Amino acid sequence: MLLAPDTDGYAAATRPRNSSTPQRPGRVARVTSPGDLATALREVAALETSSGRRLQVVPQATGHGAGAPVTDDTVLLDTSGLADVAVDPDARVATVGAGATWAAVNAAAERHGLLGLAGSAPSVSVSGYTFGGGIGWLVRRHGLASAALRAVHYLDGEGRSRVAREDAAEETDREALWAFRGAGGVGVAHTLELDLVPVPDLHAGALLWDAVALPELVAAWADTLDSAGAGVATSIAVLHVPPLPLFPEPLQGRVAVHLAVADPDGPDGAAPLLEAVRSVAAPVSDTWGATDAAGLARIHLDPPAATPAVGAARWLDAATPGLAADLLATAAEPGSPVVMLELRHVTGAPAGRDGALVSAPGDFVFHAVGPLGRSTREQIGSAFARARSVWSAADTGLTPGSWVDGAASVTDALPPHVRERAAAVADRVDPQHRIRRSRLLG
Repeated sequence: MLLAPDTDGYAAATRPRNSSTPQRPGRVARVTSPGDLATALREVAALETSSGRRLQVVPQATGHGAGAPVTDDTVLLDTSGLADVAVDPDARVATVGAGATWAAVNAAAERHGLLGLAGSAPSVSVSGYTFGGGIGWLVRRHGLASAALRAVHYLDGEGRSRVAREDAAEETDREALWAFRGAGGVGVAHTLELDLVPVPDLHAGALLWDAVALPELVAAWADTLDSAGAGVATSIAVLHVPPLPLFPEPLQGRVAVHLAVADPDGPDGAAPLLEAVRSVAAPVSDTWGATDAAGLARIHLDPPAATPAVGAARWLDAATPGLAADLLATAAEPGSPVVMLELRHVTGAPAGRDGALVSAPGDFVFHAVGPLGRSTREQIGSAFARARSVWSAADTGLTPGSWVDGAASVTDALPPHVRERAAAVADRVDPQHRIRRSRLLG
């Protein structure tokens, strides 16, 4: 059933996690089972006939990647109700609904000593994150989440059920799986099959210092990266700490250095790094230790509530440690429009199966976020430009598309030949362009 703007279901579906762009679709279709998808597409076609207007379908689960306008010539397809999770521990495979969150998937998987390749925020949906590449805390051990994608059950533009697999009978479905692996996907997905990985001795934590120690902490981090274990993932950031109980009272309202560290193989791999940074200054807060999936999901210190924000991100090369201190300093002044600027270390992340984006295009990821309301888009954009003047010396030319908060399109997330191939697949699956294309395709 299509919901009109004056209904409760409509209001709930149009409050995405990133609320930087208002959503006012003509109708909302609430989906709670795969069968609802075909019904919704038929109802959209009937509404087009009765209204005399062409409508576009916009799938959305949690809305972490929301940024493009959603206006009255669209029907928002709310897939958050597709949240079933099933784990086959022997095959190490999870079969999950497109609206399932990583918190739900890993809560089920860890009962069997396994985890999915989740991202930094537990409330992110599995589908959008995986289809955009997926850079998580296990990336240096197991690679991008897109490469762990085994199959996708989806609908094409005519409402036909299809399965994207490597051994699918039709070339279109084989090509669709290639596109789902990092190019944002095609059609409307309702079920994913994903590899799970063993995590023998998960350790993780977040360390916080006052930003007065920024230069020395960055130097200690940069100097010890090469001695870190092969599975150790780190993120070093400047963070403008809000006055929330989530953070230690001495840092609330101040600028902090935030180091997040994770290792699925135990405590030893991160020991040289942790010893180096702790020797610079005693952390105000230090949660490093053995943990579970929920603890791993907390180390990035993401805001607990939906936030209107815009972001910037870039894949950077091996020269990044040499410019890290200057780059982080661009966001370290009190009152900066950028409240979080981080560098994520992903060197050595293995490549996986064939797909649009299944290997890390760089050794590091730059990511910055500016909340709207605290600052204007123009002010945030100027701060991003200052950061760009520093990180451009290590630029790979590509952007991690799923990390660009509040953007309508991310045209440099893929090399041109990859984007063109993915767009051609989307045209075959949905020749009438009934379904809005991924923002990674422009």
